[in-house]
Amino acid sequence: MNSLRTRCAAALGTLLASVALGSLAPASSSAAPKPGELVVPSAAYPTVQSAVDAAQPGGRIALRPGVYREQVTIHKDLTLTGAGAGRSTILAPQDLVTGADGFNSIVSLDNAARVTMSRLSVSGPGSGTCAAGALGAGIRVLGGAHLDLSHAEVSHIKDTPLAPCLRSATAVLIGDFPGAGSADIRDSRITDYQGAGIVVLSADSKATLLRNVVTGQKSISTDGIEFIDATGRAEQNMVSDNSCREPDDGCGPDFFSEFQHAGILANTGVVVTKNRLVGNQLGIYGYGGLDTSHNTILDSDYFGIAFQDGRFTSVKDTIRGGGGGVAAVAFEVDTTVELDRVRIANVSGDRIGIFENPPFTAEVTER
Repeated sequence: MNSLRTRCAAALGTLLASVALGSLAPASSSAAPKPGELVVPSAAYPTVQSAVDAAQPGGRIALRPGVYREQVTIHKDLTLTGAGAGRSTILAPQDLVTGADGFNSIVSLDNAARVTMSRLSVSGPGSGTCAAGALGAGIRVLGGAHLDLSHAEVSHIKDTPLAPCLRSATAVLIGDFPGAGSADIRDSRITDYQGAGIVVLSADSKATLLRNVVTGQKSISTDGIEFIDATGRAEQNMVSDNSCREPDDGCGPDFFSEFQHAGILANTGVVVTKNRLVGNQLGIYGYGGLDTSHNTILDSDYFGIAFQDGRFTSVKDTIRGGGGGVAAVAFEVDTTVELDRVRIANVSGDRIGIFENPPFTAEVTER
């Protein structure tokens, strides 16, 4: 069974990189606290959690430069502002406490809280294993909460030792089955995760992902961005280095019997546009129906884009290098794909791949 159904139950371009990475820089390195802000650390608030507990709903918390080795749980509307990504860091403690959802997360939002976080880092690794104490997420958004994350970094979300744990070590995890969460994530860096970079789960969850850098790693199988039954938008993100790695039983190129990993995995109700995807096993993996446009997809191990089980349109996407161009996969329903001015060049395998599980058929048309 491929990885999509299992989960449901390379250098970047210099100019684009300089623009995106430049947008991650903080506006100033150490702004003075604003009136009414709670300052961490201070005599009254030595930890981030102490300030969160004391703050009034709608309050503001300023994090001075430093490392805060703690878990943080937020149940109310708040704004947390650091001194800059890499300067104010919430770091996983040695022993993680499991949340109400059964996950060990570094920062958790719930209770319909609307939380703004900017100019700070959330970092692992965790000290658990797949068998006990595994790190579930860097930032966890559930219970109808909303996260607004910008000019931030979520990194090293993995266990010690690094291991492929199912649904473990996702950098930012939004929503659940059942459950809901939402997020706006922009101008941020998501790197060195064990499972996936950003995951949005369930029909009641949604996210807008804009101008982020999402980078996997070369030692274990990862996915970059996943929308699973959720809605939203992925635009102008740079997503790289998400592929099958050893050891990963069943990982491989067969859509019907093996796992595949992708830079962006998305379903009906998600807009995927103007992203740059480099060195992933699949650049984009769409299922159920998806429109993509103006994406640049480079050096994918298997195919630049794979569309499975539905109706799809690709407009002005560019696929260059790597194994193949566009795959149309009919596993459970007929699949139709329309390619509108799609450029495919310098691939070593099939420009168009057709994968059918009879009696279902796949068809690709180009114009």
